Amino acid sequence: MPTNYARDNVISLASARAHRSAQNEVQPPVDPQRTLIVRANNVQADGEIYRQIGLDSAMDLEELHTVLNISFGVGGDSAPWRFEDFQHQPMEASKKLSELLRVEGDELFYFWGLWQFNLQCLEIYPRDNGTPRALCIGGCGGLNDDFDQATINAELTGTDTIRDVLSGVRPEVIDLVDRTGVFDFIPLLQALDLKRHTLIDADRVRTSRALPAEHSAEASDAFWSCVLALACLGDEALFVEVIESTMSALGWVSDDGSPLSAKEITAACATSLQILEELGAYGENQLAPVDRLDVYRELLRF
Repeated sequence: MPTNYARDNVISLASARAHRSAQNEVQPPVDPQRTLIVRANNVQADGEIYRQIGLDSAMDLEELHTVLNISFGVGGDSAPWRFEDFQHQPMEASKKLSELLRVEGDELFYFWGLWQFNLQCLEIYPRDNGTPRALCIGGCGGLNDDFDQATINAELTGTDTIRDVLSGVRPEVIDLVDRTGVFDFIPLLQALDLKRHTLIDADRVRTSRALPAEHSAEASDAFWSCVLALACLGDEALFVEVIESTMSALGWVSDDGSPLSAKEITAACATSLQILEELGAYGENQLAPVDRLDVYRELLRF
């Protein structure tokens, strides 16, 4: 599966934005429970390398140092490093991001060895306990290797967290993630917080738990690809990209050997999608996003 489907123009952590006040106005502190969307870039003679990262505002600079090293593939603690504020004053590693990136447009500078990375806060969102602490949502280029979003996020998430997230997921979904060899779905499953209590009624829970209605391996993969794509709460283009790339990564092709189209994939699990539409989680008359997420949680959790 291409790892670029979580581009910054695709992932949506919807919320009200904080607006920058007048430059000379005293800024209020940011609530620690915020997600900061930060663009970190390194400009070189032959072009720009950048990462767009979602960060917990309660994170300190010591942890951010680790996140940036993972995101850019630089060598950990083998070189001196430091952070400076927008006035290029050195910052203590214990400083919290909520103290430094208070509004959109605020900046920091990170130095690792001879490299300089410029950090700018792009957006600020509310967060909850299900939101990943750090998540790379876009990028381009690399200092040592090409940009590999899935590998970055797998390392940011950590083995223990991945194991904990998958412990509450249906075996069919774990199998799908394992067979693709790509862990881009882990942050999504983590953010869904599958242990959360849902408000849908018992009949709809039973209907959800009985899906998929089809019994073939291809139909099962098609259905779970669709559910995961729907849980992204993106637009139609994202849905198509996710299901086509997932089924391709799983090795499914058309009779002529060409990649399966979105139309062929949805046709393979048409009965299940019809039931999902009746539940309000697919099709024309969908429930509100918060209610659809409850259906997806019931579908995905073990």
